[in-house]
Amino acid sequence: MKSVCHRPFPTRCTRAVAATLLAALLAWAPASHAKDDTTPLTVDAAFNATAAAAKGFTIADATALKGIKRVAVPVFAVEFIVADNVSATTSGFGSAGRATSSLYYKLLGVGEADFQAITDALYQQFLAELKASGVEVLDAAQVVAAPTYRKLVASGSPAPIKSDSSLVMSPPGLGIYGFARMGGGNSSQRKGLFAALSDVGSGFAAVGAIGDTLQLGTELDASLLEVRMRVSFVQLSDDNKGFFGRLSGTASASGKSFPSVDNIMMGVQSGPMRSTVTARHTLTLGADAFAEVREKATTTGDVVGAVAVGLLKLAIGSKDSSSSKELEVVAEPVAYKKVVGGGLGAAGSMLVARLQAER
Repeated sequence: MKSVCHRPFPTRCTRAVAATLLAALLAWAPASHAKDDTTPLTVDAAFNATAAAAKGFTIADATALKGIKRVAVPVFAVEFIVADNVSATTSGFGSAGRATSSLYYKLLGVGEADFQAITDALYQQFLAELKASGVEVLDAAQVVAAPTYRKLVASGSPAPIKSDSSLVMSPPGLGIYGFARMGGGNSSQRKGLFAALSDVGSGFAAVGAIGDTLQLGTELDASLLEVRMRVSFVQLSDDNKGFFGRLSGTASASGKSFPSVDNIMMGVQSGPMRSTVTARHTLTLGADAFAEVREKATTTGDVVGAVAVGLLKLAIGSKDSSSSKELEVVAEPVAYKKVVGGGLGAAGSMLVARLQAER
C-alpha cells in the first residue's frame, strides 16, 4: 500500500499509515509456508548472512526501505526465554481415560546481567554495521532527546520487561513500545490462534501510537528502524498433535535443548511509508552453550502433591492418567554469551544486509 502526504501529516495520512501498519501486523500472525521457506538455518562457521538475507525475509511493501540515507534506532528489544513447557493430551475416546504428558524446562546458569551484556553488544554491532553499509546513523543521545520519543516511551514499558517465562531487554536509555512489545511469553505458547489474537491486540496499541511515530521521524529527520528478536533455549513438540495423534492411547511430549533465534523483525518508518521486515527462518545455534540438562530434584511437597492427586482420582473412579517431568537446562555462561551473541549478531547482520540490498 502506498500513500503520499506532505508535512505536517494530516489525519488522512495517519489513517493510511495505520492501515498499512495493521495489515503488516496481521500478516505477521502465524501462517503456513512451504517447508523450504521455513527450514531452520544453522549459524556456524559457514554461515553467510548476506546470502541468508537475500531470501530469508518477508517484506510487507518495501517502499519505506527505498532511498534510505539517514536512520535512527529508537527501539531495539531482545527477548530471552527462560522457561518453556509443552503438554500432549489424548482424546480419551470410548471408555479409555484421557492421558496427558507434560514437560517443563527452565534455563539456569545465566540471568539478567548476562542478557543485558549480550543485548548491549548486539546493539553496538548493529549500529556499526549500519554505518558500514553506507547510511548515517543517529546516536542514542539524539534519539532520546527528542520530545516525541519521551512521549512514546512513556506509553510503552521500561526495560527489562520481566515475566515468569522471559525477560525482554533493551540497551540503556531506550524504551520498549509499539510492535516491540508483541509476542512476549514462552515460545511454545506463542504459536497458534490465541497467541496471534493477543499479538494483534498489542498491535492495535502500536497503531494507536503511529501519529507519534510519524512525528518522531520528522523531529529526527530520519527513517526509524525498530528491531525485535527472541532467543529460545529448547525445542518442544506435542507428539499427539493432530486428529489421529489424539486417538492414541499414549500421550507423548518431547523436547530438545539448544539455543535458537527467532521472531526476527524490523519495522521501517520512512516519512508516511512503513515496511515490516520479518525473518522466515529460525536460526539454530550450537548446543555447547549448555553444560548439562538435568531433572529437577523432587521435593517432599512434590511427592505429597502427587499422592493426593492419585488418591483423589481413585476415589472418583477416574481413568485419566498424567505424567510430567521438570528439567533444568544449565548454561555455561562464557559459552552461552559467545554462542547466543554470535547468533543474534548473525540475525542483525541479515537485517542490515537486506536493508542495504533494498535501498
